[in-house]
Amino acid sequence: MSALIDTRQRIEDRWIRLTDDQDIEDQSHIIVSLHRLIRDWHQLQLQEISIAVEIGADAVVEDVLFALPKLEMIVLHFEAFADGRAFSQAKLLRDRYGFSGDIRARGDVIRDQLAFMQRCGFNQFEIGDDEDSELALLAFNEISLGCQSDLNRIAGKRGFR
Repeated sequence: MSALIDTRQRIEDRWIRLTDDQDIEDQSHIIVSLHRLIRDWHQLQLQEISIAVEIGADAVVEDVLFALPKLEMIVLHFEAFADGRAFSQAKLLRDRYGFSGDIRARGDVIRDQLAFMQRCGFNQFEIGDDEDSELALLAFNEISLGCQSDLNRIAGKRGFR
């Protein structure tokens, strides 16, 4: 079983992943696929439940914009640790579209990238069985200086935005 880290602490997962045909039944926190979110949106938003959507690295973030006000979490999938598309998806969701809910990293989530994921907007991380969650928690303190924010500040002063 994988460990779940939220805001630099280990937590229990209260969310249930549903297949595209699985009944909601008595669930209070569900994760659905993008396909199901689009297909069943009118029915889902009438339920008194917390809704999250999981989207793949090849998905277009704009496909979930219609549901952002109702979504409590978006799960972004890392196909491989070298695939950076989920970083871009998280950054778009936070900065361009103002999503304030949880953004969870799932899939090939490795300790070495946790601090970078957090800087892009992730606040939850599913750590695989092969990763030590206690060591993973230390990863957030390993990068003390970020150049990107300084570059953005400098570019803004010089009118390069």
